[in-house]
Amino acid sequence: MDMETIAIILTIAGTGIGLWRVLEGSLREIRRDVGDLRERMARIEGLFEGFTGRQTSG
Repeated sequence: MDMETIAIILTIAGTGIGLWRVLEGSLREIRRDVGDLRERMARIEGLFEGFTGRQTSG
């Protein structure tokens, strides 16, 4: 392999690693936001059931 090919391979690998780090951070934030949303929905569901006087099954 010549030096140009090695440079291209290293550039592609470096770019891939950089993109992975950015995506990983974004996915972590999305997971946290979804967890927060689940908690809020459960709280609203409990308030609604208390308001209507409905009993949960299970």
